[in-house]
Amino acid sequence: MTRAKQLPKASRALFLKNFPASRFARQTQNLNLIANYKDSAYKLPEVSKLHLVFKNHNSDGHMGARKFWKWNLRTISFHNPELNIEVTRVECPTKEEQQKCPSVLKVVYADGRESKIECKDKHSDDIMKELVELTKAEKCEESEIPVV
Repeated sequence: MTRAKQLPKASRALFLKNFPASRFARQTQNLNLIANYKDSAYKLPEVSKLHLVFKNHNSDGHMGARKFWKWNLRTISFHNPELNIEVTRVECPTKEEQQKCPSVLKVVYADGRESKIECKDKHSDDIMKELVELTKAEKCEESEIPVV
């Protein structure tokens, strides 16, 4: 019996709470999350590069950028394999540097134009909505999204 099965459901780790007990079923559910995380399955045909910059720590409004990196960017990457994605996590040793540290998503278009989305104090869903509006992204059809 695995350790996750021995623990009551309420005390299991957060990332295991909604996943099935079987290892194979957890992996297939994780793959389905990568392919179709909520409101993240978009094609970005006019974009050549995304560059996300945020702090290592969550304080001072950087939680939304971190959640965007963890959940939304992997779905964007899955549906746009040719898209170059860079993530820079900045280490800020002093309190002053932590407050001044930027939280920005830089979008570089195929024609060389650049635009920035300020991510500080924003939820990951709001960052995604702003990215979709800014880039005029096309939502992937249900038939294009693989389900394991």
